[in-house]
Amino acid sequence: MPKRVDHSSRRATISDAVMRLLARGGLESISLRHVATEAGVSTGQVQHYFPSRDAMMEFATSTIAERIATRITAAGPDLRQLLTALLPTDPESAADARILIGYLAFASVRPQISETLATNGLAFRDHVATMLPHHPDPTSAAESLLALLDGLAIHVTIGQLAPDKARVLLSAAIDAAQGSRGSEAPG
Repeated sequence: MPKRVDHSSRRATISDAVMRLLARGGLESISLRHVATEAGVSTGQVQHYFPSRDAMMEFATSTIAERIATRITAAGPDLRQLLTALLPTDPESAADARILIGYLAFASVRPQISETLATNGLAFRDHVATMLPHHPDPTSAAESLLALLDGLAIHVTIGQLAPDKARVLLSAAIDAAQGSRGSEAPG
């Protein structure tokens, strides 16, 4: 009887190896050989599930997107909880941030991927804008908050800023955006 292979389990093992490598060594650590070694499988098995480095990166991105979506859902409808949940403040979210930063570099030179990221980013911006109904320009306020969040995440990830300080800065910006009823939006 032929050996029965659990393809979803094998694919998960390999994708977990991709995620660990990205978190530890960034984009340059991703190769068929490195992933195979990390996963404890042959390069042929890696190639069966991921025929290219791009395919590995795309799968890693979908995994990160699922993790981020889980954080967003768990945060609920509160803007402060939502944005704070996206800061890299624990080992898992810090690893995810390193992976996401690597993926953004990867995507920046691939127009099709960049377009998808931009579309998703605009949808998230619009979602955040709906959480600022009293701001005179909720879309601009959401853009500012998300740009700050991205910058804070990078600074925390590289160790330039402590997570607690990032939370304080983000919280102050949220307070300003939510407390701007009747004031003019900055131009």
